[in-house]
Amino acid sequence: MESFKEAIVIGAGNWGRPIAGLLSGNVPVRLWTIDQREAESLNARYEQLWPKAKRVCEIVIEPKFASSFSEDDTLIVMAVPSSQIPSVAEELARHTTRPTILSVSKGFDIDWFCTPSGMIIRQIPRAMVVCLTGPTIANEVAVGMPTTAVLSSDHLAALARIKEGLRNDVINFEVARNPRQHEVCAALKGIVAIGVGMADGLSLGVNFQSVVIARGIKEMVRIASFFDIPKDIVYGLSGIGDVMTTCMSHNSRNRKLGYFIGKGLKLQEALDRVEMTVEGVAMAKTIQTLWSLDVSIPVFHFINDAIFDKKLDLRREFIDVLRKFA
Repeated sequence: MESFKEAIVIGAGNWGRPIAGLLSGNVPVRLWTIDQREAESLNARYEQLWPKAKRVCEIVIEPKFASSFSEDDTLIVMAVPSSQIPSVAEELARHTTRPTILSVSKGFDIDWFCTPSGMIIRQIPRAMVVCLTGPTIANEVAVGMPTTAVLSSDHLAALARIKEGLRNDVINFEVARNPRQHEVCAALKGIVAIGVGMADGLSLGVNFQSVVIARGIKEMVRIASFFDIPKDIVYGLSGIGDVMTTCMSHNSRNRKLGYFIGKGLKLQEALDRVEMTVEGVAMAKTIQTLWSLDVSIPVFHFINDAIFDKKLDLRREFIDVLRKFA
């Protein structure tokens, strides 16, 4: 199978940079930033971010769409926050009609009720999209700690080509069909992690955090059933695998957000403390819609209310909702 001749990573955040580093072991990489200022800032830290020992090919850092590319020979990696995908994909559509895209973003668009791959396809209908999900905390990948993730797509040729193009010693890959199902599970994990962080911020203990995880997974299964997602996906790497990583890691943005909310900060104050995009907040807005459709998710509903400051006695009501869980 013909390999890619280069890769373009759109988005130079905490996840885009490690992905660029992994790909540079196989092909030349262009890392596209939001503007020239960010490109210059990253270039000044080039050797620190990607030591020579971890690179085979060059990483060129430049503002997005600063140079042209070949549609057939280039792997495009979408590594921007989910809220930015529609505008970036719309811009990308002016340069290509049938790109091969690896989506590494996690989130959910409440307006269109769709996952990142759906947002891309709305703008580029003929795009061949492969999604990466699973336990992939960015800072661990960046320093070479091993993990296993899922590549999913309904474009089997693109799936095989990307798996080969991404071969590395850090992330081992499983492959699957039905990317939307894996993306939904990946988005739901953020709600559980926010709940675990809240429990930590409220000093409710590890036992209580474990109850939040167990109840949260049960509600993930209920939501999965609503979306016709098999339980095997919930219980796999895109579901429980990602849930456990996001809940255990103190570097998790979702967990950090929950912790600050548990400490009494309002949502915007908590987001300011995290200092990065928290995709779980976007998914939380979807929870209210599911609740209105009579999906039985009392714990997720409570966490949603806590995120958006609708609870007066957070500690007491959190304990109560876990005790009344059915």
